[in-house]
Amino acid sequence: MCSVNVEWTQLAAVGHLVIALDLDGTLIPFAATPEEARIDGDTAALLEALSELPAATVGIVSGRPRDLVDDLVTRFPRLSVAAEHGVWRFTNGAWTAALPPVVQLDEIAQSLSALAQRHPGALIERKSCSVCLHWRRVGGEHHDEIAQAAEVLVDEWLETQPHLERLPAIEALEVRHRAAHKGGAVGWLRGLAPAGARVLAIGDDLTDEDMFVSLREHDVGMLVAAEPRRTQAVLRLPGPPAVHRFLRWLIDARARQPTAAVPDDVVPARAPRSSAAPRLIVASNRLPAAPTGDRTREVGGLVSALIPALSEAGGIWLGWSGAERDPGLRLRVEDGEAFSRAQFDYPPSWREKFYIGFCNQSLWPLLHAMPGRVRYHDDEWRVYTEANRAYAAQLLEAGGPETDIWVQDFHLMLVGRELRRAGHRGRIGFFLHVPFPPLDIFETMPWAAEVMSALLDYDRFGVHTQRWAGNVLATARGLLGVEGEARAKERLRVVPVGIDPDRFAEAALRPPSAELGQFDRLLGERKLILGVDRLDYSKGIPERLEAFARLLEVYPQWRNKVSFVQVSVPTRSEVPEYAELRTRVETLVGRINGTYGEADWVPVRYLYRSYDQDTLAHLYREAAVGLVTPLRDGMNLVAKEYIAAQDPTNPGVLVMSKFCGAAERMPLAVLTNPYHADGVAADLHAALEMPLLDRLSRYELLRATVWQDTASAWAQTFLADLRG
Repeated sequence: MCSVNVEWTQLAAVGHLVIALDLDGTLIPFAATPEEARIDGDTAALLEALSELPAATVGIVSGRPRDLVDDLVTRFPRLSVAAEHGVWRFTNGAWTAALPPVVQLDEIAQSLSALAQRHPGALIERKSCSVCLHWRRVGGEHHDEIAQAAEVLVDEWLETQPHLERLPAIEALEVRHRAAHKGGAVGWLRGLAPAGARVLAIGDDLTDEDMFVSLREHDVGMLVAAEPRRTQAVLRLPGPPAVHRFLRWLIDARARQPTAAVPDDVVPARAPRSSAAPRLIVASNRLPAAPTGDRTREVGGLVSALIPALSEAGGIWLGWSGAERDPGLRLRVEDGEAFSRAQFDYPPSWREKFYIGFCNQSLWPLLHAMPGRVRYHDDEWRVYTEANRAYAAQLLEAGGPETDIWVQDFHLMLVGRELRRAGHRGRIGFFLHVPFPPLDIFETMPWAAEVMSALLDYDRFGVHTQRWAGNVLATARGLLGVEGEARAKERLRVVPVGIDPDRFAEAALRPPSAELGQFDRLLGERKLILGVDRLDYSKGIPERLEAFARLLEVYPQWRNKVSFVQVSVPTRSEVPEYAELRTRVETLVGRINGTYGEADWVPVRYLYRSYDQDTLAHLYREAAVGLVTPLRDGMNLVAKEYIAAQDPTNPGVLVMSKFCGAAERMPLAVLTNPYHADGVAADLHAALEMPLLDRLSRYELLRATVWQDTASAWAQTFLADLRG
């Protein structure tokens, strides 16, 4: 028997018991569609008996739409029922809505419906606050294909919908309001009961983890699954028949009636964890999606670089789940083929104060040397310190005090200090993926000395370039004196991150995908200038557009002979500056096209969306000029992707900002000043006219650097130094 704070057999004797029951997969077996999943006579008799249970509040907590549970409230009026994960709630003879309908979901529902039509058997389920794509009835060989396509559609769209989230489910994907989860339904049921009532929650799906993480110290969660898995439930029942047997036992036991033996199929829920601690944990603010089969869309860059090291070390990647829950901060570990993923939810308000607030509106502009965009709030700094302390506690829980830990980026600059204070004895590394500003910029932060000191609690502190390293040393000296500078010199390492160039080179050779439609025909014989960036003010997209307009004005011979395509990947739409930036960019595009466009030529094509690697590789290869002009950037991998995708016999020209980290190792790009529109226009003109021999000589040296500074070389070099 599993030991919990209250033995589950004692549920028979607690004063008042709240019972929260999932429906499909828990009380009744799964069916091909929700409409086909029926409540048979035995289940109906069980629900009737539960509704008559004394000193109990019994509720069905289902993800079904309200119209598919209406029969429950008719047949069992004494039960409480929550539909759509708790958005709709029935008690005392009436339905109430916990949230207003989300009309914006019609847009993504339409996109997912078009995807479903290409996969026979796929089903769209539209609810008032969510939409779900099911592929249970799609052929198994197509599951990865439809799942990947759905993730691309949904993740791109969600960048403009911060109050919504993507939720993976069993053979399904759901988009829902962040507050529409079963944890809220459990809180509602608890509120219907007397104070001090204990909760029993039983469910099978990933959505039921929201119930389990909402449970308190003396509550009990039961997972319905044939095999143990990582879960917040403490007990497990193998299937709906076992759920029925357990509930029959509970009814009899609470009625003090003679009963059969205690059910023997109640077992521990969690898969046993290896007794050996992981030898490496990577920590980052957000947790990457786990690679599945051949699906590699989200397994690029940092993730692909670290997979070999994590796999070899039996490692874990730890980060935020993307959700806010009350109480939050409960670690969940999921095993994977390449590495395990450890995640936790933020407590309420942390997303606003830690992530959107201090990280993105204080540290991001500060580190990019844009003090005019910085704002400092004491309460956001307080939550930043709390969050870093919480990450340290989660790391210790996941790995123990001896595990090597590699912390990634500016969200977690204080974690090393907090780990040391908590007694961690293993090696701790930190890598900053953004620039580090000069001393006179950094010290505008009220807590500059504290942050600098905390950074030196790491055993190794990595940056991409000598320029950023020089700023770190000068700041350490200015804020902490000669001793601080000496500590920084001992710990600081310059290790430029890269890409997997072979992947882009191979992708560029594959036929263009349907994503590009009639792009090649529209381009015709014109030369292509290409920009690819997240929509971020540090990327210099408005300045780039102004420079392109100057090219057309000062060098009119390029009118109708060149097209500029700007791909802007949606990001951080909840930060006001980014919404303003999007408006500014779209206004500039309209102005340029209105001024210079002709009946058969649109000068700028602005694509506000993301593309997969194959599509980008094809665009890179087509581009005569790759235009990479951030105002300031820690590295910038687009520059390296562009070079990797080029035709070695007829390469394009990379025009790159001198303030981009990649410029230090790629000086044979055409280096330009993004603040000087006339200068960028002149550099574009030179790049477009550059003879083949000049392009080839530049390309060969740039290619050598890209294939030397790979993602795997970056990870291996830093980890070897950390452990050495």
